[in-house]
Amino acid sequence: MVKNVKEFSRKIPIIIGVSGGADSLCLLGTLYERGYPLIIAHFDHQLRPDSAADVQFVREIAEQYKLPFVTESGNVAAHAKKYKESIEEAARNLRYKFLFEQARKHKAQALAVGHTADDQVETVLMHFLRGAGLSGLKGIEERVILPHFDPKIPLIRPILHLWRAETVAYCEAHNLDYHEDPSNASNEFFRNRLRHNLIPELSKYNPRFSETLLRTSHALQGDYALISEQTRTTWQRITLAESENHITFSLSLFSELSPPLIRNIVKFGMEKLLRGQSDISFSVLDSAACFISSSQSAQRIDLMSGLLLFKEQDALYLAFDVANLPLNDFPQMSEGEILIKLKSDSSQGTVRFGGGWTLRATRSSAAPKLKSGNSFQVTFDAEALGQSLVLRTRRAGERIRPLGMSGRSMKVKDFMINAKLPKRARENYPILYAGDEVAWIPGYQPSYFFRVVTKTESFISFEVVKLDE
Repeated sequence: MVKNVKEFSRKIPIIIGVSGGADSLCLLGTLYERGYPLIIAHFDHQLRPDSAADVQFVREIAEQYKLPFVTESGNVAAHAKKYKESIEEAARNLRYKFLFEQARKHKAQALAVGHTADDQVETVLMHFLRGAGLSGLKGIEERVILPHFDPKIPLIRPILHLWRAETVAYCEAHNLDYHEDPSNASNEFFRNRLRHNLIPELSKYNPRFSETLLRTSHALQGDYALISEQTRTTWQRITLAESENHITFSLSLFSELSPPLIRNIVKFGMEKLLRGQSDISFSVLDSAACFISSSQSAQRIDLMSGLLLFKEQDALYLAFDVANLPLNDFPQMSEGEILIKLKSDSSQGTVRFGGGWTLRATRSSAAPKLKSGNSFQVTFDAEALGQSLVLRTRRAGERIRPLGMSGRSMKVKDFMINAKLPKRARENYPILYAGDEVAWIPGYQPSYFFRVVTKTESFISFEVVKLDE
């Protein structure tokens, strides 16, 4: 009766989630019959006053089978309120967190749960009604890795091909007393309303509606596997950095992608940051794809659950908070002010000013050769620049006379805005001063006032680089 378990060893334990219902007892019985070493696990969601009785019931089942038993409880309602999740989402997240913790603790080869074909039909229909792409319409899989919970231990559903009526028949044939959760009869939950009301109604139009929907999900799973392979390959190419709170992409590379592939990339990223949450509507993904592909000046779009997309130069961030995005690509000062001293005609100096960033200065009697196109290098007339050189951040009202404006000045603030230096990078951005005059904002054109001219005999060049810390 079970599928996809032949690959597993009969010497390494399998954690099996047992609620006490017919589905989980059928799974337990069939795996036990085949000689797999099992550890029974039960999570108390604390959603009913008598939920502790379920714990005792499953404990007694473990004793009957002479199998190890582990349990834990969690306040699902409080968790749902704190993290703004539905009761169903919170229950799933806390339950899987416990089950995978036990799988790691006992060095299990897999985590098995008792989802059935009825669960599959309900899941696909639920995703269809809420609006989902292929990833939602394919339904749940017989074997899957949930990276947020564990990157290696698989979640398996060995009785996903069985109908609920078949698991009940198994329990009755084997004299297994099962307990149904009373909440399964309540229409308070969306899934239950589908089960009790909508599916029976649709079956009036097609008596084999459930079987038809199940076959559709199987077909879509094959198509989704192909798309997932392409998504993972593209992900490796366009992703620049990942953390628990943000993902950075190369924005320009998205121009090479089709809207469907963009939607799948965004969904993949959202699932990573939202702890494996898969209930992401098609409308959210489509809005994200339109935003990414748009040439309009909008910098951000809010998605769901606190996530947003944020454009910045050639970077696209998927993040919870713009303020905490990394500033790795922008020089930032960690000190208030640094003096730069170069006395001789051929001297060099180096100052580090935070985050691995370094300013190199070289005085010479001949114009140095700079790398073409590197805006983090500059050469000045040493005599015009003088000896009073300071590296610090900007102050209110300061002005710069950028090269190319014939000596006219503008506010440093306006210069940074026009240069599209991100606002969040401006406060601690390093600026080179000669006395009280702005000489250079690294990465942009230098001051007209200190430019090299035909009469220049002494030169000072500067380069800002990031070194590995």
